[in-house]
Amino acid sequence: MRWKIPAGVLLVLALLIPATSAAAQAESSRLDETTCQEVVYTDIREFFVIDVGTASDLEIRVLANQISAVARAESLTGLFEAVQDVLRFGTPDEIRAFLQGAWEIAWTIDLRGEVLRTKGDPNAGVNVQAAAQEALNNGSVDAFLTYLNHGLYVARALDAGWTLVEYTDIRELFVIDVGTASDLEIRVLANQISAVARAESLTGLFEAVQDVLRFGTPDEIRAFLQGAWEIAWTIDLRGEVLRTKGDPNAGVNVQAAAQEALNNGSIGAFLTYLNHGLYVARALDACAAQPA
Repeated sequence: MRWKIPAGVLLVLALLIPATSAAAQAESSRLDETTCQEVVYTDIREFFVIDVGTASDLEIRVLANQISAVARAESLTGLFEAVQDVLRFGTPDEIRAFLQGAWEIAWTIDLRGEVLRTKGDPNAGVNVQAAAQEALNNGSVDAFLTYLNHGLYVARALDAGWTLVEYTDIRELFVIDVGTASDLEIRVLANQISAVARAESLTGLFEAVQDVLRFGTPDEIRAFLQGAWEIAWTIDLRGEVLRTKGDPNAGVNVQAAAQEALNNGSIGAFLTYLNHGLYVARALDACAAQPA
């Protein structure tokens, strides 16, 4: 069976796959150059919720079929064919052995091929080229998934002339218990929030923090950090979403993604849109604007 090629040989083949001509790669690419739709690549490792070594033969076969379904949906042909081969012709022990190593090699080869296709696309700009090459240099599954699911869209938006702004999840700065922390720790935290707000031009939050730092007592700073700061932050983030939606150059995908975040109204939705969804939408709008 094809999957019985030694793992070491497959890994070498993965590293030696040449970057084919741009024309050939574009021809085989399915990454929405023709459909202008987002493709999300699944982290298949999350399916491994069983111990492959001790699971039943039925559980092993179910897992293999789950991987096959994802591979087919995402056009990962090498992985799909390898799983199909072992399901059709392999014994339970052979399926088990495949799931203990060879499947991930086939998956890595397919993901690397997807990165190469985007890099070789005739419409790929300098940012896409650089981001793809960085993922290829890293060579890990994590690097490929991060690039294909996020970095590619950011790079395409940058190539279309947009700038990159990363919004911090300020909640992660709260590593102390505001209710019991010292006055000094409270002031340090407030200054950290102020620094982020200033760097990201979140003027409402910045001014609110500065006011309480300048004129507030330690108890007033503490009370501010127990609630009011997050309201100011939410208002600022909502304003940023509205700004992108109201941009004269915003396309239909940006409009729709921004409205979805606004309808949700949560901090999580605003951050997800501003740090990821906006770039996906801009990349898709740029794709749709390209001549057929």
